Formats: sequence, structure tokens, C-alpha cells
Amino acid sequence: MNAWVEAFVLAGGKSSRMGSDKGLKHLIGKPMVSYVLNALEGTDIPLNIIANDNAYRSFGFPLFGDVVKEKGPMGGLLTAFANSEAEVVFLVSCDMPLISSEAIKELLKLADREKIIAATVEERVNPLFALYPVILKADVEKRIFSGRLKMTDFILENKHTLVPSIARDFPGIFRNVNNEEELKMTEKEWNNLK
Repeated sequence: MNAWVEAFVLAGGKSSRMGSDKGLKHLIGKPMVSYVLNALEGTDIPLNIIANDNAYRSFGFPLFGDVVKEKGPMGGLLTAFANSEAEVVFLVSCDMPLISSEAIKELLKLADREKIIAATVEERVNPLFALYPVILKADVEKRIFSGRLKMTDFILENKHTLVPSIARDFPGIFRNVNNEEELKMTEKEWNNLK
């Protein structure tokens, strides 16, 4: 696919609403993160995990702990930039088990070395299904240092392209599973969702 794009799955969050690490939480008998990893494996781009829990080593991909702790997705993006050899980083969250290789490939077609490419869902930017040029590393460092951690602001304040077509062409793939209730509901509806 794109040798100059590398994927990083963000799994190092606090998962405060779930009560335990949501990437490792079982959904239909498998850790939730494994669905995201499987979708990414179908794209042929290098794959890494960002998490502070060594349990993620069991998936067999390079694992990186946060470069700066407690900074949310912005900190995750900095960790990705600090550990990537590529020119563009694909940042994706571990709590979207319905994403597909096809949807990821659609976004990868638009990869740009100078522009952020982010999916939108009902006109809301999805910063955790987005491509980020590594040239923005200094800006990310500045934002972390000054406490400006909102990913949507970062995207809109830099060169970007928003992509509504992915949510339209692959309905439901961006469903987040953040708590036990959403986990149960997703399990119940799983066969109709896939």
C-alpha cells in the first residue's frame, strides 16, 4: 500500500468509563483491540501499538509507551511521531471494533505528506481515524507544552482535508465502545453490525 504511511493504534487511555483497559476488554471472546489490529493487517502498512500496559506485547506488534504521559490522544500522536520512520502516521483508536480494512484503504488513498486527512461522522471530525504528516511534530510538541490538547482544533488549525464519504459508505464503523453498556449492546447486535 503506502510505504510512507505507518499505523499506530492508541490503546493507552485511562478507560475510566469502562473501568478497566478497554482495548483488552473481551468482545465476542476476543480483546477489542484485536478487531482493529485485524482490520489494519489487511492493509499492508506497518503496524504499532501505543499503550503503557505490557499485556499488549502479546499481540506481536511493536509497543510504545507514552512519550509524555496523561496527554490523551495528542500525547499518543506525539508518541507515534517520535517512533515512526514514515512520513505520515495513521492514528486509530482501539475502541472502534467495527472498522474494516476497506474503510482504512479508502482513507489511505488520500494520504498526503503535508495535510491532515480525517474522517468525519455527521459533520464531526474523527481525530482517531486520521492521517497525520510527521512534519507537524513541532506543532504537536508546542500544543502539549501549552496544554492545548484538543485534537479537533489541531486538525482544523492546520492544512487538512475532511472526508465524510467513509462514514457514508461504511455506515456504523465508527461506533465507539466506551463502557460496559455499549459493550453489551455491541455484542447483542454484532451479527447485524458486521
